[in-house]
Amino acid sequence: MSTFDLLTDDVIRCILQLQTKNATKCLSGWKSALPALAMCRRWRALAIPLVYSAIIIGDGPQIEQTYMPIDRCSIAALDSQNQKTNMRLLVDNGYIGSAKELVVSLTPDFHPIKVLSYLSDTLCQDNHDWSNIRTFKLTFCTTVFSYELLAMNEENDKQLAVQIAHNLASKVNRVQIFAARSMLDDDLLTAFTEVLGRRYFGELRDIYWMTHGTLGPECTTTQLTSCLLRHANDEHGLPLICPQKLKYLRIVPFLNAFSWLCFHFDKTSDDIVFENLRTLDLEDRRFGIRVPNSPPLSLENGKVPNIAFPRLNRLIFKSVTLTPEITRLFVASPLNSVAYDGLPSNILELRGLNISRLDMLSVRVWYGFTVSAPDFYACTNELFQETNSAKYTLLAVTIEETIIDAAQAYWPCLTHLDLCNEYLPNLALDLIPRAPNIVYLAVRAFKAGEHETEEKVQEYFDGLSQRYSQPLNSKITYVSLVFARGRLPLFDTLAIDLFTRCLPKLINITISD
Repeated sequence: MSTFDLLTDDVIRCILQLQTKNATKCLSGWKSALPALAMCRRWRALAIPLVYSAIIIGDGPQIEQTYMPIDRCSIAALDSQNQKTNMRLLVDNGYIGSAKELVVSLTPDFHPIKVLSYLSDTLCQDNHDWSNIRTFKLTFCTTVFSYELLAMNEENDKQLAVQIAHNLASKVNRVQIFAARSMLDDDLLTAFTEVLGRRYFGELRDIYWMTHGTLGPECTTTQLTSCLLRHANDEHGLPLICPQKLKYLRIVPFLNAFSWLCFHFDKTSDDIVFENLRTLDLEDRRFGIRVPNSPPLSLENGKVPNIAFPRLNRLIFKSVTLTPEITRLFVASPLNSVAYDGLPSNILELRGLNISRLDMLSVRVWYGFTVSAPDFYACTNELFQETNSAKYTLLAVTIEETIIDAAQAYWPCLTHLDLCNEYLPNLALDLIPRAPNIVYLAVRAFKAGEHETEEKVQEYFDGLSQRYSQPLNSKITYVSLVFARGRLPLFDTLAIDLFTRCLPKLINITISD
């Protein structure tokens, strides 16, 4: 009997889940999962539901990736990319009915209506049963940044796009999770996405709306458990959402200030209570999060709503200008995790959240041009002295022009330190005595070692070795280093040797570029 025969089905499924984890993301991820079908009959039977769980149309990049401009003569290649799909293989093998996800990743540069027509032909022409589709992920990517290329849209094209969306929503009509993402502010694509969003909205369990379109107040739901709203932030363009079942909420008011009134579902009450919300992510890219004492937040009867988060555990601020009005919203919430990402000028407002009770505090700040060194150290020193009960405290600093002055830093409660700059002369070793409880150190010096000769590298590390000739009093067990791509292998060797000698409790060290 083979050793593999001793494995239970559950163990094999765990192995296959790791191998097929990207099978529902994009075509390249799906292709990487195909070898799971070639093991043996038993493994193949267990792999089939994982590999054939998604219909993928289009081979556009994921929206999180960086987009490189293409040459204008590559229209044919772009058309070919948009027409790639795994659907025919699922049909031929008889697994089309078992697919539970529809993943569409198209790049509609040059010919948006042509791309939408192809999508309609692929999904709506044949009499396939799409009743098992519960997740619909729609991504419109772009490889060019010239909006003039989209100026060829005509009014009848927009009408056709709307009709295609209605046909598609009628065919794929049992969607519970809808993710719509677009990098293009194009009227035709916006109209198409809006129709889908409005048709699906009432029955959705999760929605991730990252488009330039709006859903509108006529869209109402009592079913949502997870919600991300980005771009659809006009006060009159937001949907009406019952907050009772929400467990995850992310708001990104990119174009207009966000209003909590879209959650005022119960018109008989002046309260907006997020009874089951566990995670709230607020991201202020431009105008800000309006708070209850702002005039635009008064209700129909002229009163100000009482907003409450009785079960909120995790709170995330990204680029939000913290004020006492904002932090006051969460004082009564049972928070155990807070993450802040932004300028250090107002991080002391975090104290309004009673941070001494937290299990985790993560602070990512940009330190340089606009904040003086004394202010930076005064804020961070005071903040991290109040987190003595937290099990995880992270300070991530992106440094511009100024080098961290270890003599001014005092972070006794810090457990994780992440530094990012082009150069860090002492590789943060001088900071370790100022933060004696850190267990994780990340140093991202993107130009360290760049184009240096062996003599220069050796001289640099000889100087550090003389300065840090004795092991440091440190609890650090894990170190992550990022250096310049053009460095010599000797740079990595000497860096590993230096940190191994200086950190007696070090278990693992990684180096990348």
